[in-house]
Amino acid sequence: MKHARLLVLGIAIGAGLLAARMVISSRAPQQPAPVQAEVAAQPTVPVLIVTRDVKPGELIQPQDLKWADWPKDVLPAGAITRDQQPEAESSMAGQIAKAPLYNGEPLREQRLITAADGYMASVLPKGMRAIAVSVETETMAGGFILPGNKVDVILSRTIQGSVTSAITETILQNVRVLAIDSIIAGERDVKIVEPERTATLELSPEQAEVIAQAQQLGKISLTLRSAQDSADGAVDDAPRRDTGGVNFVRYGVSSNGAGQ
Repeated sequence: MKHARLLVLGIAIGAGLLAARMVISSRAPQQPAPVQAEVAAQPTVPVLIVTRDVKPGELIQPQDLKWADWPKDVLPAGAITRDQQPEAESSMAGQIAKAPLYNGEPLREQRLITAADGYMASVLPKGMRAIAVSVETETMAGGFILPGNKVDVILSRTIQGSVTSAITETILQNVRVLAIDSIIAGERDVKIVEPERTATLELSPEQAEVIAQAQQLGKISLTLRSAQDSADGAVDDAPRRDTGGVNFVRYGVSSNGAGQ
């Protein structure tokens, strides 16, 4: 009887071991944990960046600048680094944007001008002149003409005689507005409603002479051009009526016409 019990117990243990081995062998082998490839740290350098979009003519405020780590291998030419100019965050504040600046881009000195340099002189292309013209709001698209827009210049004058007559003629086309009073491009994006304004126009020396004389002859008005026909060099194809022209004198020679 005792031998029988031992035999049964041995059979049970053997069956259990066999079952355990079968369970272990049926499991899928565990995959080894992936080895994380070590990425070499890319060297960086502290660079002064802009923290908002800045339009041409806008003043750079201290809160518009901050230092940020920038990959050394792709550092833009002319970028301001802390190693070279540690005080740049404060020294660059107060300067004026000469060109558009975008949020997050490294700041470069060639895109800035100081207030002492004068914004207007800095943005004028070589060979061009700036001249101020007194206009009324209703004669400049109801005040919707803003710095940076392109306009046509119209002269209205009265001729006294046996019959008083009024003549109106476009004397210049596709002229850029640099400023309205002291407001320059980037400072104002809303309608100007004051009754009288001074518009500063970008002109060639010859066009500046035409404007200077036209202001002595009559009233100047500005008409706003659409963005689609405001490209540099664009000219209207619409026919213009003959108004007798304007008698401009240049270098002592009288010439009748608006295309001078």
